[in-house]
Amino acid sequence: MKTIQLSKLKQEDLLTQKETISIAYNNEIIGYYNPVIDYYEAKKAKEELDIVMEKVLKETGLTEEEYVSMFMNKV
Repeated sequence: MKTIQLSKLKQEDLLTQKETISIAYNNEIIGYYNPVIDYYEAKKAKEELDIVMEKVLKETGLTEEEYVSMFMNKV
């Protein structure tokens, strides 16, 4: 299984994968990505998510990194 650091994760990484990948943050696995079979549906969903995220970031004034850090468990 391929592991990708969250900070290096790109849209292409998600849309071109054919098998599960693990996603790491600070070298710790934080989740897994299981690609869907329909590439075009996945691309459409990603575009919709981008629109929602753009609105959330604009309304909150947060950067993407600040938003993501809110959901990271820090020990």
